[in-house]
Amino acid sequence: MIEVLKKAENLGAIFADVRHYRYDELSLVVTENRKYVTTNGIDEGYSLRVLYNGNWGYSNSTKLGDEEVRNAINSAYGDEKVNITFLPSKKDKVVIKQEKPLSKSLEEIMSDLDKIKGELLKDERVKSVNVRYFHEGVKKDYASTEGREIYQEYVLSGISISAVAREGDIVASSFYSAYTYKGYPLEVFDINQMIETLRKRLNNQLKGKTPKAGEFDVVLGPDVVGVFSHEALGHLAEADLAVNGILGQLRGKKIAPDYVSVHDSPKMDYNMAIGLTPYDDEGVEGREVKIVEKGIVSEFLVDRYYSTFLGERPTGNARAEDFRSPILIRMRNTFMLPGDRKVEELISEIKEGYYIVSPLGGQTSPDGTFQFGIQEGYYIHNGEIGEPIRNMGISGYTIETLGRIKGVSKEFDVWPGFCGKGGQSVPVGTGGPYISVKVKVGGYV
Repeated sequence: MIEVLKKAENLGAIFADVRHYRYDELSLVVTENRKYVTTNGIDEGYSLRVLYNGNWGYSNSTKLGDEEVRNAINSAYGDEKVNITFLPSKKDKVVIKQEKPLSKSLEEIMSDLDKIKGELLKDERVKSVNVRYFHEGVKKDYASTEGREIYQEYVLSGISISAVAREGDIVASSFYSAYTYKGYPLEVFDINQMIETLRKRLNNQLKGKTPKAGEFDVVLGPDVVGVFSHEALGHLAEADLAVNGILGQLRGKKIAPDYVSVHDSPKMDYNMAIGLTPYDDEGVEGREVKIVEKGIVSEFLVDRYYSTFLGERPTGNARAEDFRSPILIRMRNTFMLPGDRKVEELISEIKEGYYIVSPLGGQTSPDGTFQFGIQEGYYIHNGEIGEPIRNMGISGYTIETLGRIKGVSKEFDVWPGFCGKGGQSVPVGTGGPYISVKVKVGGYV
């Protein structure tokens, strides 16, 4: 890799870097009538990037040599205005070891998945089940003409369960996912709790009532707050979107109460904080980014280019799905910080509203409007949790919603996800406390 970088410099590149990725991947699926392996192999290759005549040039391949250097140099074109933050030389090796590493054969894992399926199908209302196991051993090498040489190694794995049930004319669907960097998920997590949660959500959807439409006080659980922090706020804070977006106009301004802060972090000591990025894919050390700090829009997520463009210290938010993909500004673990209230207090203060536990899909827009489906939620009557609801959705405007937050709990948790942007998907963590806020409530299909 170092020799290739020297060749790029000899051809006139003022900067060049190489990414070498190796992913050892395994994916198994069990359904109500099938068991199969969807992926079992290695994906490996190189990505070379050069800064030549003020433009980026790229080349990616399963090998690395003179031809790849020439291809990268020849592909450099544009307005000749690219300028980036240069970093000091550094050599580092980061190996994150699992607490409970996988020790089972493929057949034993498949048997574990089959048992989960069997438990769910004991309920005759359940018509279809999909249980997926995912395992990815990640090894990344990075080198740049600055003299940076960074090696990272870790493993991500997870279980994702979804089911569809029918009772009369009512059809319900629900899912539960648990991904981690700490080991085999069926040993890291309580699988019985996962199954019971899925059963409860299906039953709630079959038995629950449709919510009243309108604006209501609600208590959002950590899973929902995490998705809100990621989808409705985090994307708006990605510098390539922020510079011409609504957050770019609000930097330094107060948009929420003092007890509301939202950060993005490269590593958190939570089982499901899978947005693990000690160094990003530009060889930049990850640091915690204070997107909103005590109610004030503070920092944006940047790559090397936007670090220079905005005059902001590098954050380590440049990520790529694989060696074939260009680097984009991406979130890692995005979360709202906990407060000093108890969740029971937040619920007790609501006369009529909703307790919302888990999201089910959703969408956001560049103008800050959002809409999320809800797969588990309950009425609140006179400060007490009541009957379950079904076919529920919540919506609002991000900036307005942040300003409406009335209380933030001490309790806090993190959930896993996979974020899409520019046709790429990367693992992320989303999290937060329980919050009390007013939002629009309605149906969601």
